[in-house]
Parts: sequence; C-alpha cells; structure tokens
Amino acid sequence: MSIDFPARFAGLDSDKLFDLEYGPDGTGTDCDAPQEYIEQLLVHLADWRARLLDGTRSDADAYRQALDAVREAWLQYSFRWVGGPNLPYPFDLPRQGVTA
Repeated sequence: MSIDFPARFAGLDSDKLFDLEYGPDGTGTDCDAPQEYIEQLLVHLADWRARLLDGTRSDADAYRQALDAVREAWLQYSFRWVGGPNLPYPFDLPRQGVTA
C-alpha cells in the first residue's frame, strides 16, 4: 500500500498552526503543538524525499508543493502576531499567467 504523502500536507497553513496552539475557539494554550506538528511533517518529508531519490516514487512536484507549504506555514506562524507587521500571504509571487 502506497502512502498518500500529499494528503498529509493538504490544508496546511499558518491558520492551522494557530488553531493547534490556541484551539478553534481561541482559548487554548498549547504552544508546543505547532512545532510538534511541523516536526512530524518534516519526518514525512524526509521519508518522501528518500523514496523520490531511490526511484520508488515519482511525484517530485507534489513533494515541492508540500515542502513550500511547510515553509510558508512556519514562516507566517513564526512572524505573525496581533499588532505585528502586515505580511503578504503567501510570500510567493504569483505563478506565470496567474494574477493575485
């Protein structure tokens, strides 16, 4: 049975990390939860990467998208706070032919 790596990264963004820390109602205080979640995803990325390199998987574009999602989510989570700077979301530029 093949692991559905892309599904593990679906919907990943900084809002999800904030929900892990504060809960959906905003009253939680588990400040380790976002980091632990990202660490789990990094383990999955490492496994996925190894499979791409050994040729047992061929979904390199999906891997890159997942890696970019992890980077973007952590970047936004790490530097977004009430009263902080107004950051673009996402930091990536629009792809060719796509307008923001």
